[in-house]
Amino acid sequence: MSPMDTQTAMDARPIVEGILARAVAAQASDVHVEPVGDSYEIRFRTDGLLKTIETLPADIGRGIVLRLMVMAQLLTYKMDIPQEGRVRLELPDYAPMDLRLAVIPVTGGMRAVVRLPAELVQPRTLETLGLPQDILQALYSFARADAGMLLITGPAGSGKTTTIYALLEYIAQSSPGLSIISIEDPVERILPRVTQVEVSAHGSMTYERALKSVMRQDPQVLMLGEIRDAATASIAVQATLSGHRLICTLHAGHPGGAIARLIEMGIEPYQITSCVFGVVNQRLLRRRDGAAYRGRVPVAEYGIVDPSVREAILKRADGETLKKIFGAQAGHVSIQAAAAALVLAGVTDAAEVQRVLGN
Repeated sequence: MSPMDTQTAMDARPIVEGILARAVAAQASDVHVEPVGDSYEIRFRTDGLLKTIETLPADIGRGIVLRLMVMAQLLTYKMDIPQEGRVRLELPDYAPMDLRLAVIPVTGGMRAVVRLPAELVQPRTLETLGLPQDILQALYSFARADAGMLLITGPAGSGKTTTIYALLEYIAQSSPGLSIISIEDPVERILPRVTQVEVSAHGSMTYERALKSVMRQDPQVLMLGEIRDAATASIAVQATLSGHRLICTLHAGHPGGAIARLIEMGIEPYQITSCVFGVVNQRLLRRRDGAAYRGRVPVAEYGIVDPSVREAILKRADGETLKKIFGAQAGHVSIQAAAAALVLAGVTDAAEVQRVLGN
């Protein structure tokens, strides 16, 4: 870093500290520092939505990005490649915290995103998640099971990781003698009594390689951050069939879509019917607080692999067919019906449900 860059980063130090302190106080999950035209915008993500907090001259914005890179010990002389690191932040009245930083060159300069620690805004236990009672009972049932794969579905930002962490902590506390290992990209929060392995899609430690190695580490409960490809799906299924409990996520819109994705990845239907314990599909809705929104509440549905679903899987039914079969199960409450109940109770409103779930 040149002497001028060093001075620029030093000059930005109080600005960066102030921005991060404001983000923590606002319970933001992310801070965006991005070039827009001839200026930089500072944006906070709160309750799942981005809001512009401040617009600054371009030179100050560049200084903020440089300061963040220095704090994360990134290569400030390499401004033409994406980089990732961690920032140590110490604020009055808070325990020291580690923030994730990702920077990337874009048109107009460098864009930086800071991810704040999950524990600042996320509930930690199953009881405090706010999930419907039927979903909680399904999670407790899985926690007591001897084997099986639990799929958690939903788009990015739907609370999947929060639910999984709460479930893992419950399993670790209720069954202290178990060997529990998670494979994550990245590790969002340190979990007591859980061995956490961080992988990278672009590094040498991939999901597939980590999962193969972890199977030789005597695990009893496995958490796989995401099933992204056929190879990983195959290993995950084999692990479940050999008597392990496995929790993993899939990007799917409903339980039927999650099962259909496994079939599309080449997993044999008889293996799916033998290993899948159930499917949780969830989203996050903003809570209505008078004339504004404040905080979020999960809305979810649970799909059981019962005889009707097994029969459809063995026939290689598509996602929409499976969705209808899940929906026809006795006692099944669709995510749309669960959201409508929250509207009726005044927890959220129809506009928010429309925004998140669509028609």
